[in-house]
Amino acid sequence: MKKKMFVVGIIALTLAMTAAVLYAQESVAGKWVMSVQELSLQMVLFQDGEKISGTLESPHGEIRLTGQFSKGKLTIAGEPDSHAMQLSGSAVLLSDGSLSGNLSANLMEMKFTAIRKPAQ
Repeated sequence: MKKKMFVVGIIALTLAMTAAVLYAQESVAGKWVMSVQELSLQMVLFQDGEKISGTLESPHGEIRLTGQFSKGKLTIAGEPDSHAMQLSGSAVLLSDGSLSGNLSANLMEMKFTAIRKPAQ
């Protein structure tokens, strides 16, 4: 009986740890370095459930972002205060923790990648 309880306890602990790891991987909150068309842009994302907010530093100034992250897929949209431009994009969170996707700025389509900014 003790052996069964021990095995059940180990299984429950393993499942709890797996759920915690999966939850941690399902967050895009934090600081990112986005690479798009030979540019390196700073992006900061905040996550509240599936809702995303944040900023993207661009050559046109800071762009306030809104979006959604669900089931490994990120969608974002925004526009800079100082420039008439519409930005939208989508990406997937890869198994290595990076993002890969596409951005649309007005009529221009671009591929991008983003990696988490290392802690300083």
